[in-house]
Amino acid sequence: MYKNNNKWAQFGATLSLLLLLSFAVKANQAPIENINGVPVDMAMEKQLDEYLTTIGDEGVDSKAVLFGVIEEISKDTPVATRARAQSYETFWYYYEGEKELAFDKLDELLTLAENTELADVKAEALATQVELLQFEGKYGEAFLLLSDIEIHLSRARIPRVRYYAHNLISRVYADWNRYDDALRHLLLAQEAVNETNNERTPIRQQFLDYSIAIIQTELKNWEGSLKTIKKAIESAKVNGLEYDLPDFYLHKSYVEASMGDRDASLESLRKAYDVAKKDERTYLLPTILNNFGDHYMYEQEWEKARSHLLEALELAEEVEDVWMAQTIHFNLGFVDVRQGNTEAGLQEMRDAVQFYRDEEIKTEVEGMLGELAEAYEFAGQYQNQAEALKKQMTLSKELYQSDQQKNLANLQQLYESKDKEQQIELLERQNELKEQLLEINQQRNMIWLLLGIVAVFAAVFVFIMYRKARKANLRLKAANTMLADQSLKDPLTGLWNRRALQKEMDERKKHGERRDAAIQSDGLILLDLDFFKRINDKYGHAAGDAVLAEVSRRLQMVCRDSDKLIRWGGEEFLFLVRNIDDENLKEMSERILNELAKKPVRFEGHEIPVTTTIGFIRLPFSGVSEKQMDWEKVLQVADMALYMGKAHGRNRACGVTELHVSYEDAQAVLEKDLSEALNNKWISMETIEGPKMSAKDLS
Repeated sequence: MYKNNNKWAQFGATLSLLLLLSFAVKANQAPIENINGVPVDMAMEKQLDEYLTTIGDEGVDSKAVLFGVIEEISKDTPVATRARAQSYETFWYYYEGEKELAFDKLDELLTLAENTELADVKAEALATQVELLQFEGKYGEAFLLLSDIEIHLSRARIPRVRYYAHNLISRVYADWNRYDDALRHLLLAQEAVNETNNERTPIRQQFLDYSIAIIQTELKNWEGSLKTIKKAIESAKVNGLEYDLPDFYLHKSYVEASMGDRDASLESLRKAYDVAKKDERTYLLPTILNNFGDHYMYEQEWEKARSHLLEALELAEEVEDVWMAQTIHFNLGFVDVRQGNTEAGLQEMRDAVQFYRDEEIKTEVEGMLGELAEAYEFAGQYQNQAEALKKQMTLSKELYQSDQQKNLANLQQLYESKDKEQQIELLERQNELKEQLLEINQQRNMIWLLLGIVAVFAAVFVFIMYRKARKANLRLKAANTMLADQSLKDPLTGLWNRRALQKEMDERKKHGERRDAAIQSDGLILLDLDFFKRINDKYGHAAGDAVLAEVSRRLQMVCRDSDKLIRWGGEEFLFLVRNIDDENLKEMSERILNELAKKPVRFEGHEIPVTTTIGFIRLPFSGVSEKQMDWEKVLQVADMALYMGKAHGRNRACGVTELHVSYEDAQAVLEKDLSEALNNKWISMETIEGPKMSAKDLS
C-alpha cells in the first residue's frame, strides 16, 4: 500500500498556522500609516508580526507580546489593526481550550466588522469565523460563509488579509472536493505574495507551490503537479529553506509513480530518505521506507520489499506511529502471502484491517480490503476473496453515498446562490423602474404640455422592463431545470445516477397493483467491471476514467429507449429493463458480455481489455409481490449473484430465475446467503459464460 504523505489531512494543523502568517513591514515608520490606502498602526503591526514569528519558540513569551498589543488598543487605533489583534486573541483562547471565551471574542470581532465599511476587516472577521467552524467540525456552516468572504475579498487591499483568506478558502473547497475552486484561490493567494518583497516571501511562495502541486494531483494533472513540485524543490535549495524537502520529494515520488515512471519515483524516494536522515526527521522515515517497500512489491522483488518494510516497522514503533506501523504490518502480510507463508500473512493483513476498522478510518479499510482480496485470490481462497470484495463494495457504496450527500448539499447551495443572484438582478431592475417612474411624475408636475409624450415613453419603458423581467424569469426557470437534471446525472459518463433510480422507483411504487397484474415484468441487470483496480494501477486513473466513459458508450448501444441505464457507483452499472421476459433478459445479459469484451479500449497507445461480471433477475421476482420483496431486496439478490460470478472466475452472467418455495420460507436465506438457497434447491440460477479471453488479455 503506497502511502502519500502529502494529503491535505496530514498537514491541516500546520496549514492553519501558516495561513495566519503576516507580511513584514518596514521599521522606523510613523505609527499611523497605511497599506494600499488602508490605515494601520505600524508599531502594533510590527509587534503582531513578532508574535506570529515567535509562537512556539523557547525563551520567548509570545503571549506577552500579543496581550501587550491588546492592552495598548484604544478607540484611536485603526480598525484594521484592531481586527487583526482581536482575530489573534480569538485563536489564542481557542488553542488554550477556552472555547466559550474564544467565541465571545469572535462575536466582538464580527460586531467590529459590521460597524465598518473596510472590506479587509470584514474579510478577516469572516475568515476567523470560518476557521473556528472548521475546527469545531461544522463544515456545512463554514462552507455557506465562503461566498460572503469572496465578496469582501474582491475589494480587500491588504496583502496579508488576502493571502490568509484565499488560503483558507482553498482549504475549505478542497475538503468539499472542489479542487478547481481550491486551485483558483491558491493562485489568488500567490498574487498577494507577489506584491511583497521581504524575508518571508520565499517561504510563502514555496508553501504555495507545494499546496498547488497537491491540488493538481487531486485533479490528476500529473504533468502540472510534477512541474510545480520541481519548482518548490529548486526554490528550497536556492533559498536555503530545505526543511520541507523530504515532503517535497515524497510528493514528487508519488506523482512520478502515478505517471508510470517507476525509476524516477525510486530516485525521488532515495532523495527524500537522504534529506530526512540528514535533518534527523526520524518521524518521516517510516513513511518513506514503507513507500520503498511498496515500490519493490510492485516490482515483485519480495526480499527487498521485506527488508525495507522491517526497517520501516522498527522506526515506526520507535516514534510511536501506530497507524503507519499497522500499514507496514499489512504490507508485510502481503509479502508473506506471495512468498508462501500464506496463513500467517493473511492473518497479519486481517489484523491491520481490523485495526483501521476499530479506528473508524473507512477510506483506509476500503483500500485494504481490495488488496486483501488479491491476496486471497493468490492463495486460492476464492470464497474469502468474494467476501472481501463484497465488504469492499459495501463500504465503497457507503463512502460514495456520503460523498454524494455532501455533493448534493453543495449543489443545492450553488442552486440557491444562483437563484438569489437572479432575484437581486430583478430587484435592481425594479428599483430602476421605480426611479424612472418617480422622475416622470416630477416632470409631469412641471411640464404639463409634455404629459402625453412622457406618458407614451413611460409606457414603452415599462413594457421593455416587463419583457426584460420576463426573460430573466425564463432564464432562471431554464437554469433551475438544468440544475435539477444535472443532480440526476453522473458527471463522468452522463448516465443516470442512484438518485434518478430512486425517483423512478418512487413513481413505480405508486402503480404497484396495476404493475403486479401485468403479463410481463421488468428486469434488473447489475454489472461490475472485472479487475478495474488493476487498470487504474497499471495505466493510471485517467485511463480508468476513459474505460468508464467507453463502457458507458457501449452499454448505451445495448440499452433500449424504454430502459434506464444507471452508473451505480465506481465501476458498477445497472440496467432497469422494461417489460421483459426471462429469455430476453438472458439474451440481453449475454449481449452486454459480448459488447464489452469484443474489443479492448484504446488509451494513449495502450489496448486495455475489458470484461464484466453480471447478476440479473426479474422484477417482481418469481411472482412475489413487491409489497413483500421490493426492488431493493430484489437488487440485493442480483448483487449476491454477481459476487458468486466473481468468485467463480468473473466474465460471466449469473441470473436468479425462479423461487421454488414460498417467499416466507426463503426470505431469511435470500437476504444473506444466496449459495445456501441454491444448495437447498430453493432457487434456480442460470449462468452465461462471457467470451473466452486469452492469458495475454487478462494479464
